[in-house]
Amino acid sequence: MSYPANSSSDTATALKRLQQKVSSLADDVDDLQTEQRRLSGRIRDVDDHADELDSGLEQVRDAQGELRTAVRDDLDAIAATVRDLASSMGWMERRLRADHDLTPAPLDGTDDTLRQLAARARRGNESESVLLTPAQRAAEQREITGLDNALKRITQNTELALQHSATLAATAMGTPGHASAAVAFRTAVATIEGTQQQLPRLRKDAADARRKLEQDDEHREVHGPQVMTGTSARAQLAARLRARLDTAVADGALLPTWLVFAVGHQPVAEDVDAWMQLATELLAYRVTYEVTDPTVALGPGTHDDPRREAWRTELDEQLQARRRWPLRQSRR
Repeated sequence: MSYPANSSSDTATALKRLQQKVSSLADDVDDLQTEQRRLSGRIRDVDDHADELDSGLEQVRDAQGELRTAVRDDLDAIAATVRDLASSMGWMERRLRADHDLTPAPLDGTDDTLRQLAARARRGNESESVLLTPAQRAAEQREITGLDNALKRITQNTELALQHSATLAATAMGTPGHASAAVAFRTAVATIEGTQQQLPRLRKDAADARRKLEQDDEHREVHGPQVMTGTSARAQLAARLRARLDTAVADGALLPTWLVFAVGHQPVAEDVDAWMQLATELLAYRVTYEVTDPTVALGPGTHDDPRREAWRTELDEQLQARRRWPLRQSRR
């Protein structure tokens, strides 16, 4: 077997190139190892910094918890102080009344006019209780509208299906127009079928809604005048009681105990309108339902009359909100 004369030389050259590549790769490996050590150092530094941040965050959380506890304690102390001051003021007022034979302004005292207005307001409330509220009527009307919309949807998609079927008949299969019409036709048919499946329920709901609205219309023909009279009576009653309250506050008169316990001795500058409105509502409630409790503004709770109970609940929520008002203000 014979070999070319330059075989040894070529091998040596190839070996040299290979050695150079290996040397270059070794340098690259060294560089990568150096970079890896550098990145590992950076990662350790980042980890150390993250640990410091975690520690700082934990300290902030601890401080925040301590601050919340301190603020809560301060608020509790302020609330207790306010209660003590209110109690002391109440005691001093009672002493003053007793020593000087003073009587509070008879804000919820009634005369013939107020009693008649209150009676008409109560009768109006009773008549209104058999009627659907505006929200209830709107809900029933939506049931009827839902059926109408479904029938319109069926009609519209039937027309679309006919249009697309005509396009399918007039175009060759495989053409863009034919393919587009086929998709639109299937969509219209699917909409029709889906809506038709809903029709039994929609028809039943709409029939029930029509029956309720027709019944409510009949009730309104019977009770409508009484409701309107009651609404007018409530407005007149509120106006008279507001005028009575305005006079008492302007004259600096002593207010009834039940009103003081509920909203305080008098309104403050930034709260005059809300104070007067709530006090007038309380007066109207007491006069309307003949509440005579000397200390509890709304008297006993839980009543068979849903309108009265709803009014009482609304007023009680407003009173609860006022009792929390100083604490809410201090948290801002």
